[in-house]
Amino acid sequence: MLDSGQIIADRYELLKQLGRGGFSEVWLAQDKLTDVKVAIKIYAPGMGLDDAGISLFTQEFSLVFDMNHTNLLHPTYYDCWERMPYLILPFCKNGSAFQYLTDNNRITETESWHLLHDVAEGLAYLHAKTPPVIHQDIKPDNILIGDDDKFIISDFGISRKLEHTFRKSINKVESSGTLAYMGPERFAEKPLIVATSDIWSLGMSVYELSTGLVLWEGMGGCVQLNGAHIPALDEKYSSQLSQFVHACLALNTWDRPTAQQAYEFACSILKQTKTDSPSVQLKPIVPLFPKTTSPRLKEKFCPSNMHKRIAGWTGLGIVLILLLVKGGSIYFRHLEEERKYAACRTEEDYRDFLKEYPSSSHANFIKQFLGNKVNPISPINREENIVMDSVKTDTAKLEQFQEEPKKQIVHPHPQPSSQPVLPITDIREVRRENEERLFYSCQSVADYEEYLRKYPKGRFVHKAKRAIQQIESEMMQSNPSTQEIHIRKNTRVNVRL
Repeated sequence: MLDSGQIIADRYELLKQLGRGGFSEVWLAQDKLTDVKVAIKIYAPGMGLDDAGISLFTQEFSLVFDMNHTNLLHPTYYDCWERMPYLILPFCKNGSAFQYLTDNNRITETESWHLLHDVAEGLAYLHAKTPPVIHQDIKPDNILIGDDDKFIISDFGISRKLEHTFRKSINKVESSGTLAYMGPERFAEKPLIVATSDIWSLGMSVYELSTGLVLWEGMGGCVQLNGAHIPALDEKYSSQLSQFVHACLALNTWDRPTAQQAYEFACSILKQTKTDSPSVQLKPIVPLFPKTTSPRLKEKFCPSNMHKRIAGWTGLGIVLILLLVKGGSIYFRHLEEERKYAACRTEEDYRDFLKEYPSSSHANFIKQFLGNKVNPISPINREENIVMDSVKTDTAKLEQFQEEPKKQIVHPHPQPSSQPVLPITDIREVRRENEERLFYSCQSVADYEEYLRKYPKGRFVHKAKRAIQQIESEMMQSNPSTQEIHIRKNTRVNVRL
């Protein structure tokens, strides 16, 4: 632990602690070599860093060491003592903006514009670097007041990588930034740190210095994600300042001004204050979309466009639902059509089916059979239409079944034709119609066997097998002694089928 009177690096005597953060302590020290009071900032106090941490800190410090600007507190010396890196900084006897708030309760509007002017100018310098340097912890404690009453930014240049090194070394889980001054994008599902995050912190700092209050009980931008509104400043402050603070505290990062825009706007206000002339025309309040924002990003995240996108997706979802309902109704209608077609038994049934489904795929076939006065009875329920009064009637029918197939099975070989070859789709359609015609013309076991031999993988194979089983079963039940003889003579059911 560090104590008053302790000598750092045999040169700097600690006099008084000025501040303490998550990863460092700031002390007022006396430089015994020059007899000058300085501020010394010691990182990882009492714990120290390992070799990798010290190397990383040295590398990070080299990136910001050459950043010289009137509104940045520039370190004059860097070294490491007992594995604790430290910086020597100019001592600002006027303290910080937070200390000024404590002593004077609130700052005036002119002081607010000066603070905005100086801090925005320093941030513009940092953000213009390649890659941009994002402070991540703008707050009244880190805004110092110089000897010339200018506001100076301190404690910049700590990257997320270096922050992770400090957190790992000192065993703390604190993140860079103070909760009350962290914008809403830092609390999103995918936390985002951009240049305008510093603008949000600046707006919150000005609000606190102007009102003496910290918004939302110090919960920061996470409250904004739930729709919290920003209260207006007191009536003693101008509408320009109130509007500008609200613009800085905008929920969306692209709705906030850039540091350069904030600096230019503050310049215009201060110019009017100096001239004190009502004829001076002020620049309009910073636009919701900064010029640096890409048009594609602006168009994508614009609230009105977001509503249009939501409406578009909703409309597309409704269309898809309607298409699914329509497709489902067509599918179930087709199932109902096939069920009714399979249930047809008589000529009247088929005529009723045609009236209800005139455009059915079975319509042409049914019309053809109705025109030839042939009743395409379903083979599955054939037992309802076969009535055998006696053994003679059964035998006569069996003989008729034996003679008719011979006439139906014998087909002349097709003669060569000079007509052009049909397309493949037409050939398939003709084959399908022939198969259907042959199946519904079957009247005996031999007919169904012929169908099975001709179409071993046809659409009605299972129906044909069931029909053969039913005919044989009916004949056996009517007269077993007579039927067995005919079945053995005329029925040759292929077992492999």
